[in-house]
Amino acid sequence: MRLLVFAGILVATAVGAFYAGRSQSPATLGERDQESLDLYAEALDVVRDDYVDQGAIDPEKLTYGAIEGMLDTLGDEGHTRFLTPEEREQNQEGLSGTYVGIGVQLEAREDDVVVTAPIEGSPAEEAGVESGDVVVGVDGESVRDEDISGIVSKVKGPEGTRVELTVLRDGEERVFDLRREEIDSPAVTWARLPGTDVAHVRLSSFSDDAAEELRVAFEEARADGAGRFIFDLRDNPGGRLDQAVEAAGFFLEPGSVAYVRKDASGEREEIEVEGEPGLTDAPLVVLVNNGSASSSEIVSGSLRDNDRATVVGQTTFGTGTVLSEFELDDGSSILLGVAEWLTPDGDFIRETGIEPDVKVSQGEGDEAVSPTDLRETSREEAFEGDAQLRAAFEELPEQ
Repeated sequence: MRLLVFAGILVATAVGAFYAGRSQSPATLGERDQESLDLYAEALDVVRDDYVDQGAIDPEKLTYGAIEGMLDTLGDEGHTRFLTPEEREQNQEGLSGTYVGIGVQLEAREDDVVVTAPIEGSPAEEAGVESGDVVVGVDGESVRDEDISGIVSKVKGPEGTRVELTVLRDGEERVFDLRREEIDSPAVTWARLPGTDVAHVRLSSFSDDAAEELRVAFEEARADGAGRFIFDLRDNPGGRLDQAVEAAGFFLEPGSVAYVRKDASGEREEIEVEGEPGLTDAPLVVLVNNGSASSSEIVSGSLRDNDRATVVGQTTFGTGTVLSEFELDDGSSILLGVAEWLTPDGDFIRETGIEPDVKVSQGEGDEAVSPTDLRETSREEAFEGDAQLRAAFEELPEQ
């Protein structure tokens, strides 16, 4: 399985990406690469000169298709990938946390495209789209054979227009008629658990300013009297790697290892946090589930291995690779897996995930309670509908 988070029309995240640029002119290619390039040019000439439907020949589509085919041979399905200029713009837009869409986060799981989480307050969430729903149709047409890029192209559209999304849930198809809206999705929400000194702080994605939003939320919670914290990373699909390291540093002593980076040569590098005073001693539990991925796994693994927090919930998704973006001359880009990351103790995460210290599955009918929900319900009602939140509260040590 690989996690693919597609921003813009659907959601604003990335997959633990850091950004770089590199170019290589044909003059610097090795002999074998030059032979491959010559072979492609030969094939292109054949198609251009002799294909029966000359009107169907689109040089841009031919080039993009060749790049996508090359990346497909690497076997990193749903992770390493090609973005057109439009898709790249949507991806960058998404990192800002504001976009036009229906408000779902998608991932590729084997042959399916699955909703990891609807954005709180989005058209999808309000209509009843749920984590785990398999996307099978858009506007009445099957998308079972489409990759995420193809589904995005069918779902996208101007603000105010409608799209019909068909999903498979528990063997039954469900159809949702959704209106595309501009979604301003704050990365962080928080609320006090009623009648306690515990703040429930939820981070939905590691977007551009996620770490600063997190800092502000914890400061507000402490000013409100909170002394213990539940850090909720459930259904957080990841995002910017630098934001994950900075966020982990809020809770760790300076010099603590956030994660270990293993590159293509096998070299390993320990990535340390700068750290800062204030939250290094506050009682802390981290909540995760199988929708927690990428940067969420970096943070939860770091806090677990540094004995800083108890991790509660379900085994995380298991992304485990670092993507680097290489922009091409026309504004398109390649997101390429350039390294694997390991937890501070050296555990590989790719396809295995973070194992929680305390494993808790949701009961039948349970749903993750958000901080927004806590403002409108009692603690007892919240715990009754969210077994994982209840377990996290019970694991918090007293001050």
